[in-house]
Amino acid sequence: MSKTALLIVDMQKNCKTNASSTDSFLSAVAYINEVSKIFRSKSLPVVIIQDLEDAGPGEEGFDCVDELIMEESDFHIHKRFSNSFWQTELDTLLRSQDVDSVVVSGFAAEYCVLFTYNGAVERGYSTFLLQHGIAGVHEEEVRSIQLLRPVVSYNALGYFLK
Repeated sequence: MSKTALLIVDMQKNCKTNASSTDSFLSAVAYINEVSKIFRSKSLPVVIIQDLEDAGPGEEGFDCVDELIMEESDFHIHKRFSNSFWQTELDTLLRSQDVDSVVVSGFAAEYCVLFTYNGAVERGYSTFLLQHGIAGVHEEEVRSIQLLRPVVSYNALGYFLK
């Protein structure tokens, strides 16, 4: 039986300032919030991933943006590299939850989201990008990345997640 996790990458305060547009960043957050409700309602893992590159816990900019809805049941991973799987416990966490597919969302499409996507594929997960749920430094790159990889929408997730 297939079990899917939602990965929310780098939706941090310091990342919001690097987005091509605050509006597109906040639009992605709103979409992620709606999709995360589906995952939580079905007791599927939601994983909040935070980058340690610019700031660590307790430092300005490290926290997730206020607009991102998080719950006690969410898992948290801290990373030092663009690929959220590299030298973190993410793969171990997902396997302990019997996850075999992931939906990747967050910031930045052309860096951490893409590298995390590739890391999931390399580890054998069925991997999708969340349509409208990724933001980037360059808006044209966001579109290009989504054109070349499997993308899943809110409606499709609501239908397929058991």
